[in-house]
Amino acid sequence: MSNGVLLSILLLTVVHFVAFVALFAVLGDGIVDFFRPKKRDDDWGSEPPDEPLAPVPGSTGGLPLPDAQQAPVRLREPGRIAERYPRPARRREHPPVPAPERETV
Repeated sequence: MSNGVLLSILLLTVVHFVAFVALFAVLGDGIVDFFRPKKRDDDWGSEPPDEPLAPVPGSTGGLPLPDAQQAPVRLREPGRIAERYPRPARRREHPPVPAPERETV
């Protein structure tokens, strides 16, 4: 390798090292915590909470919800969903527009 290639690799390494030191100086231990693996919330071995969650005020709970509306089509019934809805009305055909006549010069 030539001296120019070696010097450029060395310069790039020094720049990265200085940038990492600057980040550590600015963020402190926060930069180290960023690279540590985090404990997952969906851990299968965790115990359920001791107290149940408090109900949302104003909700009666239970099913069906008071503001729920019946769906127009039930998906449990056999058949296609498209068969349950009426077909959209076809657009009316417009008469063809005559092509403009060309002028002769």
